[in-house]
Amino acid sequence: MSDGPIVVWGEVLWDRFVAGDQLGGAPANVAWHLGMAGDWAVLATRVGADAWGERARERLQLFVDTALLQTDAAHATGEVTVTLVDGEPRYRLMPDRAWEHIECDSEVRAALDEAVALVYGTLAQRTPAGFAQWQAAIAAAPPGCMKVCDPNLRGELTRLSTHERLALREALSQADIVKINDREVAALQTIFGWPDPVEHLLSDATSGQRIVAVTHGADGSTLHAIDGNGERVQHRIAGVAATKPSAERDNVGCGDAYVALLLHGLLQGWSLVDSGNAASRWAAEVAAQPGATPIFDDELIVSIIGESGYVA
Repeated sequence: MSDGPIVVWGEVLWDRFVAGDQLGGAPANVAWHLGMAGDWAVLATRVGADAWGERARERLQLFVDTALLQTDAAHATGEVTVTLVDGEPRYRLMPDRAWEHIECDSEVRAALDEAVALVYGTLAQRTPAGFAQWQAAIAAAPPGCMKVCDPNLRGELTRLSTHERLALREALSQADIVKINDREVAALQTIFGWPDPVEHLLSDATSGQRIVAVTHGADGSTLHAIDGNGERVQHRIAGVAATKPSAERDNVGCGDAYVALLLHGLLQGWSLVDSGNAASRWAAEVAAQPGATPIFDDELIVSIIGESGYVA
């Protein structure tokens, strides 16, 4: 477990599948998997004062510190309808829900003051008010706090507003670690006109070090980094097969699981390669199950990350 908390900022919502409801929201998924791996993950989010909000709180408490889970009397708990097209999820968000009104209040600031990492997406910053609250959280993070961004780009990207482009650009710029998939690499080319988004992200690092993880689905991932000496390094992480694939499997939440375990390994002091291998294996197990927040048994967890370190 980390010495200080990992604060995860962003949406929690219910994924409405035809087969049933699953807890989701990319940041909530990341917090879930960090907690299941043994980290102190605190989710800064917001739910409605309704039954679905209470269900979300109860579910999260299995692995996540919910001390920063805010309750909104004016807005309902988030939800999104999910359909699968060739095994890949397609999402339709219900607008103006509680997670769009997260506040960087005194409790969030206190948690950030001790945080070893701050993880965030971009969805909760899509309104000016949400962006302002996220900026306050970034400003409250102490020196040395590792900032991790998974932008989760979806939908019609050519219709992004000027504000959404600004918020996306700022989220990427602030991060020490950026996780994107192949589709998002192409999306960043479309949105910003960057010929090589990975190279741009590496060159745009505000600190001396940056990691850009590009995931390739079942084909694994590629880790690009600038090390402490300013040198460029690149590692290819092979894809792996899950131990017990389910007939009801889907790919929802795999990228979130990858982010969680990559960060987990780095905070444990593992090498970038070992962290990437653990992330790939963990994500494969999530892909083999329905929904983004399955529960792994202790034997599976130990087989991936060991009792106190990486197991090859």
